[in-house]
Amino acid sequence: MKRMNLVLAGTVLISGLALGGYALSSDAVLANEKAENQSGITYKEAEEIAIRETGGGHILQLERDRDDGEDHYEVEIHKDGQEYEFDIAADTGEVKQRKSERIDDEDNDDDDEGSKLPADALSTDEAIKRALEEVDGTVSEVELDKEDGQYVYEIEVETSKNDETTIDIAAVSGEVLEVEMDD
Repeated sequence: MKRMNLVLAGTVLISGLALGGYALSSDAVLANEKAENQSGITYKEAEEIAIRETGGGHILQLERDRDDGEDHYEVEIHKDGQEYEFDIAADTGEVKQRKSERIDDEDNDDDDEGSKLPADALSTDEAIKRALEEVDGTVSEVELDKEDGQYVYEIEVETSKNDETTIDIAAVSGEVLEVEMDD
């Protein structure tokens, strides 16, 4: 009888551990799916809202962030010698904050790089798509820089392993220039 109780208790314990492990792995998968399928507006929609607010220009930085428990996009645009910064609510697309200032020569080491971006350059959305072909994950930041005479999208992607990978993509050709993984 004691032996039967021990076998039964062991079976229950092993089953409990197995179910607990499955539940934890299922939660991890679910958390990753939520990260990849974030609710609210997309990067492209945030970009379109900011461009509509300025009447044009070029996105230099686009980042999804969380402050005070609220998700939002931080967007920086250069247009006609002005720098515009927006905070856009990630859930509704509402512009929560808008700042603009004249770009003077001291602040503009790259000679207002966004205003001279070639017309045939990739859009931010196309660059994000190209980056996600290289690395699976969730985009956390997009920045446009001028490096060695060419425009480059620097796209940060958070992977399911909680690593961050930076993918540099030539803005005009779409060529992947560098993939750098950080731990």
